[in-house]
Amino acid sequence: MQSTQATPEDKMELSAVTVSSRIPDFWRDQPRLWFVQCEAILGPQKLSDEARYNLVVTKLGKEVVEQVSDILLKPPESGKFEALKTRLMTVYEESEMRQFQKLLSEMELGDQKPSQLLRRMRDLARDKIPDETLKIMWQSHLPSSVRAVLAVSDVQVLDKLAAIADKVMETSRPIQISEVQASPSTSSNGDHAFILAEIAKLTMKINDMERNRNQSRNFNNNRNRWRSRSTSRGRNQSRRTPDSPNWLCFYHHKFRGRAKKCVDPCSWKNDDHRQEN
Repeated sequence: MQSTQATPEDKMELSAVTVSSRIPDFWRDQPRLWFVQCEAILGPQKLSDEARYNLVVTKLGKEVVEQVSDILLKPPESGKFEALKTRLMTVYEESEMRQFQKLLSEMELGDQKPSQLLRRMRDLARDKIPDETLKIMWQSHLPSSVRAVLAVSDVQVLDKLAAIADKVMETSRPIQISEVQASPSTSSNGDHAFILAEIAKLTMKINDMERNRNQSRNFNNNRNRWRSRSTSRGRNQSRRTPDSPNWLCFYHHKFRGRAKKCVDPCSWKNDDHRQEN
């Protein structure tokens, strides 16, 4: 009996079927993650652009196909896979503003673990919010008993805090279910807005106080300099001419009451000068 060997075309077709079975249907709510998984599966296969394009098309539902119908009916001559990917990402990927809105007002713990909620919030934040800010936002969605444990913890790494929160939730699940509110984000957002407003007011007051203090200090410094110049001018004017009734000799002009010598004419013996000293 003669055995038949599979042709290269048969092997390629079998490979395409195997790869296709490993790719899930397109995720409209997570197109970026879907393409990450899809390309991870397609990468090692070294398939042509046409084959990759056709595999993606087979994973699209009716509503999705309607969004890319022009590309399917008249695909570009080259770069078909990238053209299809770009269109799907444009249609189904949420804008950064929309993701930020969800991060602020649509996050709830629900039945998730704290670590799962954190991963979802990080996915929405996309590295544009620092961990310190994200930690405050994340903890605002946790039950008070969990927040109390995290508050006294010396752990600072956010992922490790999430692991601690998971363990606390596991040991006190019945109590925490009753504490989780339906929409904690509304009140927390209001509190955050109020706190930010109060901080802004305090900052303005501090700036005004600092500005007034600097102005007062400058005024006093200027007044002291003016007095010093006035006193100096008065002393210098007393030596303009020897005929002046307030003329002082060199020694008393320079050393005042500490002078050891006196040269006439000199009015130091005048009571006004001695009282001035």
